[in-house]
Amino acid sequence: MTPGPELARTARREVVAGVVLLAWTAAAAVIIRRSPGLNPLDRWGFDVVGPQLHSSLYLDVSRLGGAAVLVVGALAAGAIALRRDVVRAGACVVSPFLATALVEWVLKPGVGRRYGGALTFPSGSVVVIASVATALSLAVTGRLRWVVIAIGAVLVTLMCAAVVGLQWHYPSDALAGATFATGIVLLVDGGAQALFRPHGS
Repeated sequence: MTPGPELARTARREVVAGVVLLAWTAAAAVIIRRSPGLNPLDRWGFDVVGPQLHSSLYLDVSRLGGAAVLVVGALAAGAIALRRDVVRAGACVVSPFLATALVEWVLKPGVGRRYGGALTFPSGSVVVIASVATALSLAVTGRLRWVVIAIGAVLVTLMCAAVVGLQWHYPSDALAGATFATGIVLLVDGGAQALFRPHGS
């Protein structure tokens, strides 16, 4: 078990990282609400990815942003973490659902950005895969954590490319989905560790 003082430092780092990521997302949301059209980041992103409306790879990747991955991934992360840390297990289960709910019910309607007639900021598909990947990276330990982080980063990058290439989202929607999801999971886990675990022991 991680010693109390070290656990406290880890929790603080997670909270700080989460706040920074969420602050970036909030700033982007304010800017895009005022000017929902293409911005320089979007133009660059569309140039890099390019339209690939019928890409079988992108269509397969996009399925990772569905409800099944959210439910199975969050529960798996919780089950893995439960063996050593019930507080983290709870955070790993709750935070992906929280991130997804906040995006669909608060951020998207609040920002009001549309692409192809649908609300798009941030990308819900990216939120699902990024939140699950972050929760799984917290659930595992040792060298396996770096493996999970690497795989998660690749999948999140592929999902960002997929939703842009399929022309479902602006690139800034995809990036905001990744930062928001990661920020929520880190903030929930760090906050739970700070609130419910005795760090001084």
